[in-house]
Amino acid sequence: MSAQTDSLRVMSYNLLMYPSGTTYSREPYLREITASYGPDLLAVCELETEQAADDILNRVLRPHSPGFERAAFEPNHSDPNSTLHQMLFYNGDKLALHRQTYISTGIRDINRYTLYLKTPSLTAGDTIFLTVYVLHLKASQGTYNEDTRLQMIRALTADLATLPPDRYVLVAGDFNLYSDREPAYAELTDTTNAIVLDDPAGREGYWHENRSFADVHTQSPNRNKGGNFVGGGLDDRFDFIFTSVNLLNSASSVRYRTGSYAAYGNNGNCFNGNINDPACSGYYSQTLRDNLYEMSDHLPVVLTLETPLTQAATASAEVPAFRLYPNPARDYIRLSDKDPASYRILSATGRVLMEGLPGGGENWYIGHLKPGIYYVQRENGGPAAAFIKL
Repeated sequence: MSAQTDSLRVMSYNLLMYPSGTTYSREPYLREITASYGPDLLAVCELETEQAADDILNRVLRPHSPGFERAAFEPNHSDPNSTLHQMLFYNGDKLALHRQTYISTGIRDINRYTLYLKTPSLTAGDTIFLTVYVLHLKASQGTYNEDTRLQMIRALTADLATLPPDRYVLVAGDFNLYSDREPAYAELTDTTNAIVLDDPAGREGYWHENRSFADVHTQSPNRNKGGNFVGGGLDDRFDFIFTSVNLLNSASSVRYRTGSYAAYGNNGNCFNGNINDPACSGYYSQTLRDNLYEMSDHLPVVLTLETPLTQAATASAEVPAFRLYPNPARDYIRLSDKDPASYRILSATGRVLMEGLPGGGENWYIGHLKPGIYYVQRENGGPAAAFIKL
């Protein structure tokens, strides 16, 4: 049977000139940070070399998740002299990389990765694709820098028009935005875009040096660390994961888990401070915050996506008024009682494969279905019962 895809945990992280940005090895810190969250998708900025990508894969991610893979390393085509690049790592037990490319912007590339979920019982047209853009926009305040960020985002929104309009999309990275009034933010969330994007945190406003947004600030977790670390304490929201609005639809095959977006490690009480200050205690542990302090001058941002199996597991809390047997089944399956209602069989992605099936204890032929997990539901709705096709 193919791998069962449940929830997808997503992390986006600016790694601060990794690995040469410090005089000490940050590998142990990154390994502990990723192990504590357990991402299935890890989008990173400021990766310096392909060797660094291999080291993260083999020495950071695979020790606690052996199925991890990475995309191909792409140097920055927009500026061949740049030493900072983007990369996407993914859990190969749940996802496969279908295609990757890049958008040249004249400053830094925007990398585009299209993956598909390794859901069971896929049939033609059932494959679930997810496109992930990873970017690092121009830094600093001022009209020129804001306009440069806008031009980079316009290149992204133009590329969105080349995707199927129902594609699930994430846009992750270091956006260097100071408020929701910046032209780049307005362009990102423009409802006339071919694929409309949303900021799932729902925390629009002027984020810069604003205590009201202390819980979503991501830079800088190091107030006076020195070296290549940007100081000043936590007072900016530069790091984001935007989602396509279809991921916010409760009826979607893949959807955002409400409340899962977070600035990872930020307990919301560290405004203008060091992330590991003992006074910043709370949900996130002192050990995690120590690791974040040593690792980068950004905090990661995270969110969780629910997939068909996650949703089925949630729905199974509602007990259907029927059972299926035999289960697992090979050629035939039937209801446990003589319920006269009509039924349908759904794939793991929610696609209707068979309908108009009679109740009354009759056998249903399922020998033509691929091995995997399927669901039976009354045609008029209600909770579904799962069965395994051998």
